[in-house]
Amino acid sequence: MCASFTLFGVTFRPYALLFAAGAVLCFVLLLLVTLRRHKGCFNENLFVLIAFVVVALLSLGGAAVLDALLKWGERGAFKISGATFYGGLLCALALYPPALLLIKNRTVPVYTRLCELAACIPAGHCLGRIGCFLGGCCFGKPTGGAWGVVFPEGSDAYAFYGGEAAVHPTQLYEAAFLLALFFVLFFWLKKDALPFYCILYGIGRFCIEFLRADDRGSLFGALLSPSQILSLALIVLGGAVLAVRLLRARKKGRG
Repeated sequence: MCASFTLFGVTFRPYALLFAAGAVLCFVLLLLVTLRRHKGCFNENLFVLIAFVVVALLSLGGAAVLDALLKWGERGAFKISGATFYGGLLCALALYPPALLLIKNRTVPVYTRLCELAACIPAGHCLGRIGCFLGGCCFGKPTGGAWGVVFPEGSDAYAFYGGEAAVHPTQLYEAAFLLALFFVLFFWLKKDALPFYCILYGIGRFCIEFLRADDRGSLFGALLSPSQILSLALIVLGGAVLAVRLLRARKKGRG
Protein backbone atom coordinates (compact mmCIF):
# COMPACT_ATOMS: atom_id res chain seq x y z
CA MET A 1 0.00 0.00 0.00
CA CYS A 2 1.17 3.51 -0.80
CA ALA A 3 -1.49 6.07 0.06
CA SER A 4 0.75 9.00 -0.87
CA PHE A 5 4.33 10.05 -1.55
CA THR A 6 6.16 13.35 -1.75
CA LEU A 7 8.30 14.38 -4.68
CA PHE A 8 10.03 17.75 -4.89
CA GLY A 9 7.88 18.99 -2.03
CA VAL A 10 4.63 17.97 -3.73
CA THR A 11 2.40 15.24 -2.30
CA PHE A 12 1.00 12.75 -4.79
CA ARG A 13 -1.63 10.06 -4.29
CA PRO A 14 -1.01 6.95 -6.43
CA TYR A 15 -4.74 6.17 -6.47
CA ALA A 16 -5.55 9.52 -8.08
CA LEU A 17 -2.57 9.30 -10.44
CA LEU A 18 -3.48 5.83 -11.68
CA PHE A 19 -7.14 6.79 -11.94
CA ALA A 20 -6.17 9.71 -14.17
CA ALA A 21 -3.69 7.53 -16.09
CA GLY A 22 -6.46 5.00 -16.69
CA ALA A 23 -8.73 7.67 -18.17
CA VAL A 24 -5.90 8.95 -20.38
CA LEU A 25 -5.04 5.41 -21.52
CA CYS A 26 -8.65 4.76 -22.45
CA PHE A 27 -8.74 7.99 -24.46
CA VAL A 28 -5.46 7.23 -26.23
CA LEU A 29 -6.62 3.73 -27.19
CA LEU A 30 -9.91 5.12 -28.47
CA LEU A 31 -8.02 7.78 -30.41
CA LEU A 32 -5.74 5.21 -32.05
CA VAL A 33 -8.64 2.91 -32.94
CA THR A 34 -10.67 5.81 -34.32
CA LEU A 35 -7.87 7.14 -36.49
CA ARG A 36 -6.92 3.70 -37.77
CA ARG A 37 -10.39 2.40 -38.61
CA HIS A 38 -12.22 5.54 -39.69
CA LYS A 39 -9.98 7.58 -41.89
CA GLY A 40 -11.58 10.31 -43.95
CA CYS A 41 -14.26 11.45 -41.48
CA PHE A 42 -12.31 14.00 -39.44
CA ASN A 43 -15.24 16.03 -38.11
CA GLU A 44 -17.17 12.96 -37.01
CA ASN A 45 -14.11 11.49 -35.28
CA LEU A 46 -13.41 14.79 -33.56
CA PHE A 47 -16.97 14.95 -32.24
CA VAL A 48 -16.71 11.37 -30.94
CA LEU A 49 -13.49 12.09 -29.05
CA ILE A 50 -14.79 15.35 -27.58
CA ALA A 51 -17.98 13.56 -26.52
CA PHE A 52 -15.85 10.94 -24.77
CA VAL A 53 -13.97 13.57 -22.77
CA VAL A 54 -17.15 15.41 -21.74
CA VAL A 55 -19.00 12.22 -20.80
CA ALA A 56 -15.95 10.93 -18.90
CA LEU A 57 -15.86 14.09 -16.80
CA LEU A 58 -19.59 13.88 -16.10
CA SER A 59 -19.19 10.19 -15.21
CA LEU A 60 -16.86 11.16 -12.38
CA GLY A 61 -19.82 12.87 -10.78
CA GLY A 62 -22.01 9.86 -11.48
CA ALA A 63 -19.52 7.58 -9.74
CA ALA A 64 -19.52 9.77 -6.63
CA VAL A 65 -23.28 10.29 -6.56
CA LEU A 66 -24.15 6.58 -6.82
CA ASP A 67 -21.68 5.73 -4.05
CA ALA A 68 -23.31 8.33 -1.78
CA LEU A 69 -26.80 7.03 -2.63
CA LEU A 70 -25.89 3.42 -1.87
CA LYS A 71 -24.48 4.39 1.54
CA TRP A 72 -27.21 6.91 2.39
CA GLY A 73 -29.22 4.45 4.47
CA GLU A 74 -26.22 3.46 6.60
CA ARG A 75 -24.98 7.00 7.13
CA GLY A 76 -28.37 8.60 7.53
CA ALA A 77 -27.27 11.38 5.20
CA PHE A 78 -26.28 11.96 1.60
CA LYS A 79 -22.53 12.46 1.77
CA ILE A 80 -20.08 12.29 -1.12
CA SER A 81 -16.87 10.73 0.15
CA GLY A 82 -15.99 8.07 -2.41
CA ALA A 83 -16.87 6.68 -5.81
CA THR A 84 -18.05 3.47 -7.43
CA PHE A 85 -17.14 2.35 -10.94
CA TYR A 86 -20.70 1.33 -11.72
CA GLY A 87 -21.89 4.88 -11.11
CA GLY A 88 -19.53 6.13 -13.78
CA LEU A 89 -20.42 3.32 -16.15
CA LEU A 90 -24.17 3.89 -15.81
CA CYS A 91 -23.66 7.59 -16.42
CA ALA A 92 -21.60 6.84 -19.54
CA LEU A 93 -24.22 4.40 -20.85
CA ALA A 94 -26.91 7.03 -20.35
CA LEU A 95 -25.04 9.93 -21.97
CA TYR A 96 -22.59 8.64 -24.58
CA PRO A 97 -25.03 6.92 -27.01
CA PRO A 98 -27.40 9.94 -27.16
CA ALA A 99 -24.39 12.18 -27.75
CA LEU A 100 -23.33 10.07 -30.74
CA LEU A 101 -26.86 10.24 -32.14
CA LEU A 102 -26.40 14.00 -32.47
CA ILE A 103 -23.96 13.43 -35.33
CA LYS A 104 -25.69 14.21 -38.61
CA ASN A 105 -24.97 12.10 -41.69
CA ARG A 106 -23.03 9.50 -39.69
CA THR A 107 -20.62 7.36 -41.69
CA VAL A 108 -19.90 5.02 -38.76
CA PRO A 109 -22.81 3.31 -36.92
CA VAL A 110 -23.31 4.24 -33.26
CA TYR A 111 -23.07 0.55 -32.33
CA THR A 112 -19.59 0.36 -33.85
CA ARG A 113 -18.47 3.41 -31.90
CA LEU A 114 -19.81 1.92 -28.65
CA CYS A 115 -18.03 -1.37 -29.30
CA GLU A 116 -14.77 0.46 -29.88
CA LEU A 117 -15.11 2.29 -26.58
CA ALA A 118 -16.13 -0.89 -24.73
CA ALA A 119 -12.95 -2.60 -25.93
CA CYS A 120 -10.82 0.22 -24.49
CA ILE A 121 -12.46 0.58 -21.07
CA PRO A 122 -10.93 -2.51 -19.38
CA ALA A 123 -7.37 -1.25 -19.95
CA GLY A 124 -8.05 2.04 -18.17
CA HIS A 125 -10.12 0.33 -15.48
CA CYS A 126 -7.21 -2.05 -14.85
CA LEU A 127 -4.95 0.86 -13.90
CA GLY A 128 -7.68 2.23 -11.66
CA ARG A 129 -7.88 -1.07 -9.75
CA ILE A 130 -4.13 -1.07 -9.21
CA GLY A 131 -4.63 2.42 -7.79
CA CYS A 132 -7.28 0.98 -5.46
CA PHE A 133 -4.72 -1.55 -4.21
CA LEU A 134 -2.14 1.13 -3.52
CA GLY A 135 -4.78 3.27 -1.81
CA GLY A 136 -6.01 0.36 0.31
CA CYS A 137 -9.69 0.60 -0.68
CA CYS A 138 -11.89 -2.19 -2.10
CA PHE A 139 -10.13 -4.74 0.14
CA GLY A 140 -11.10 -8.37 0.48
CA LYS A 141 -12.11 -10.86 3.14
CA PRO A 142 -9.50 -12.67 5.29
CA THR A 143 -7.60 -15.52 3.67
CA GLY A 144 -5.11 -18.08 4.89
CA GLY A 145 -3.49 -18.31 1.47
CA ALA A 146 0.09 -17.26 0.86
CA TRP A 147 -1.21 -14.56 -1.48
CA GLY A 148 -3.00 -12.76 1.35
CA VAL A 149 -2.09 -9.09 1.74
CA VAL A 150 -1.74 -7.30 5.08
CA PHE A 151 -2.61 -3.62 4.86
CA PRO A 152 -0.84 -1.40 7.42
CA GLU A 153 -2.20 0.70 10.24
CA GLY A 154 -4.11 3.68 8.89
CA SER A 155 -5.63 1.71 6.03
CA ASP A 156 -9.33 0.98 5.59
CA ALA A 157 -8.72 -2.75 6.05
CA TYR A 158 -6.82 -2.19 9.31
CA ALA A 159 -9.66 -0.06 10.68
CA PHE A 160 -12.31 -2.53 9.49
CA TYR A 161 -10.68 -5.58 11.12
CA GLY A 162 -9.35 -3.74 14.16
CA GLY A 163 -5.77 -4.67 13.37
CA GLU A 164 -3.61 -6.44 10.85
CA ALA A 165 -5.28 -9.19 8.82
CA ALA A 166 -4.23 -11.07 5.69
CA VAL A 167 -6.97 -10.42 3.12
CA HIS A 168 -7.71 -11.30 -0.47
CA PRO A 169 -6.12 -8.70 -2.81
CA THR A 170 -9.41 -8.32 -4.63
CA GLN A 171 -8.16 -5.19 -6.34
CA LEU A 172 -5.39 -7.19 -8.03
CA TYR A 173 -7.77 -10.03 -8.86
CA GLU A 174 -9.95 -7.60 -10.75
CA ALA A 175 -6.97 -5.84 -12.35
CA ALA A 176 -5.74 -9.17 -13.75
CA PHE A 177 -9.22 -10.04 -14.95
CA LEU A 178 -9.60 -6.64 -16.63
CA LEU A 179 -6.26 -6.99 -18.38
CA ALA A 180 -7.31 -10.35 -19.81
CA LEU A 181 -10.71 -8.91 -20.76
CA PHE A 182 -9.01 -6.04 -22.59
CA PHE A 183 -6.99 -8.40 -24.79
CA VAL A 184 -10.05 -10.54 -25.53
CA LEU A 185 -12.22 -7.57 -26.52
CA PHE A 186 -9.60 -5.41 -28.21
CA PHE A 187 -8.03 -8.11 -30.38
CA TRP A 188 -10.64 -10.86 -30.68
CA LEU A 189 -14.25 -9.82 -30.05
CA LYS A 190 -13.85 -6.22 -31.20
CA LYS A 191 -16.82 -6.23 -33.61
CA ASP A 192 -19.25 -7.04 -30.80
CA ALA A 193 -17.18 -5.80 -27.87
CA LEU A 194 -20.09 -3.95 -26.26
CA PRO A 195 -22.38 -6.91 -25.42
CA PHE A 196 -19.46 -9.18 -24.59
CA TYR A 197 -18.02 -6.51 -22.31
CA CYS A 198 -21.33 -6.28 -20.47
CA ILE A 199 -21.61 -10.05 -20.12
CA LEU A 200 -18.00 -10.90 -19.29
CA TYR A 201 -17.31 -7.99 -16.98
CA GLY A 202 -20.64 -8.54 -15.25
CA ILE A 203 -19.77 -12.19 -14.59
CA GLY A 204 -16.25 -11.39 -13.40
CA ARG A 205 -17.33 -8.56 -11.12
CA PHE A 206 -20.21 -10.64 -9.71
CA CYS A 207 -17.78 -13.40 -8.69
CA ILE A 208 -15.09 -11.12 -7.26
CA GLU A 209 -17.69 -9.36 -5.09
CA PHE A 210 -18.03 -12.53 -2.99
CA LEU A 211 -14.45 -11.98 -1.80
CA ARG A 212 -14.78 -8.27 -0.96
CA ALA A 213 -15.39 -7.00 2.55
CA ASP A 214 -15.30 -3.20 2.23
CA ASP A 215 -18.43 -1.11 2.70
CA ARG A 216 -20.26 -0.92 -0.63
CA GLY A 217 -23.63 0.23 0.68
CA SER A 218 -26.89 -1.59 0.03
CA LEU A 219 -29.56 -1.70 -2.67
CA PHE A 220 -33.16 -2.60 -1.88
CA GLY A 221 -32.00 -4.42 1.25
CA ALA A 222 -30.89 -7.37 -0.90
CA LEU A 223 -28.51 -10.11 0.24
CA LEU A 224 -26.35 -9.42 -2.79
CA SER A 225 -24.11 -6.39 -2.88
CA PRO A 226 -25.17 -3.41 -5.02
CA SER A 227 -22.38 -4.23 -7.46
CA GLN A 228 -23.63 -7.79 -7.83
CA ILE A 229 -27.16 -6.60 -8.58
CA LEU A 230 -25.82 -4.13 -11.13
CA SER A 231 -23.60 -6.88 -12.56
CA LEU A 232 -26.65 -9.05 -13.16
CA ALA A 233 -28.39 -6.12 -14.87
CA LEU A 234 -25.30 -5.60 -17.03
CA ILE A 235 -25.26 -9.28 -18.01
CA VAL A 236 -28.93 -9.11 -18.99
CA LEU A 237 -28.29 -5.96 -21.03
CA GLY A 238 -25.36 -7.54 -22.84
CA GLY A 239 -27.34 -10.70 -23.50
CA ALA A 240 -30.27 -8.71 -24.89
CA VAL A 241 -28.03 -6.69 -27.24
CA LEU A 242 -26.28 -9.84 -28.44
CA ALA A 243 -29.62 -11.61 -29.00
CA VAL A 244 -30.89 -8.72 -31.11
CA ARG A 245 -27.68 -8.76 -33.14
CA LEU A 246 -27.99 -12.50 -33.78
CA LEU A 247 -31.66 -12.22 -34.78
CA ARG A 248 -30.89 -9.43 -37.24
CA ALA A 249 -28.01 -11.43 -38.70
CA ARG A 250 -30.32 -14.44 -39.22
CA LYS A 251 -32.96 -12.30 -40.93
CA LYS A 252 -30.37 -10.85 -43.28
CA GLY A 253 -29.09 -14.35 -44.02
CA ARG A 254 -32.58 -15.54 -44.92
CA GLY A 255 -33.26 -12.44 -46.95
